[in-house]
Amino acid sequence: MFWVFLLTMIIVGAIAASGFIQSKVEQSKVAFEFSKPYEGWIGLVSLVLGLYWFFELLFNLGTRLKWVPVLTIIYLVAIVVLIVLALMMSKSLLKSLMGENKASEFVDSTAGKFESLKEKLGLVAIGLALLLFIIRIT
Repeated sequence: MFWVFLLTMIIVGAIAASGFIQSKVEQSKVAFEFSKPYEGWIGLVSLVLGLYWFFELLFNLGTRLKWVPVLTIIYLVAIVVLIVLALMMSKSLLKSLMGENKASEFVDSTAGKFESLKEKLGLVAIGLALLLFIIRIT
């Protein structure tokens, strides 16, 4: 499941930082054009997976903090970044699925707070995924 987490972090981070990546690598425009129609669904699936990993970490927090405290904190930060990015990516899809109610206003306000940081959070997500990968293979 760790590898699925890393792959999810890299995909969500790359889609969130697509503007920055396209400015550096011109050939990446085709790949990001392909993923644009599916951004909401990718965000929704990532949000569900992120919430699953968050609750899984919370249930084992005491044991994990006792044995691997630094890795647990890095993992927790990575999960929170994933959830925020997934919420921003799936905002329009969630609003259309939920209709107009308090939950949709909460999603809109929460995602709106982080909208200006989307590219930076995407780069942070990619960096955290690479850091966790390096820690895992050593």
